Amino acid sequence: MSSLAGLPAVPDSALPADVRSGSAEDKKAYKAALGFEQVMLGELVKASTESTPLAEGPYAGAVNDAFSSALANAGGTGLAAQLYAQIKQEASS
Repeated sequence: MSSLAGLPAVPDSALPADVRSGSAEDKKAYKAALGFEQVMLGELVKASTESTPLAEGPYAGAVNDAFSSALANAGGTGLAAQLYAQIKQEASS
């Protein structure tokens, strides 16, 4: 499992079946899209908990990470799939 610079590492098991059976470029593109979605979810969680007690204390970062991971592992927002489709469309043009 390799990581793209600045994005969280994404295991192959997190990829849809059609991407897993695709080319290395397909996998790289989807992992980039999924990594971006995970970073975006982290920022959204951080912003939404900013003025709550969850944003304070020694475990604030861990709480935000747990929320972000739970959202991503539950299917995320669907942004990764949309970004991947756009990347594929641009590549074929």
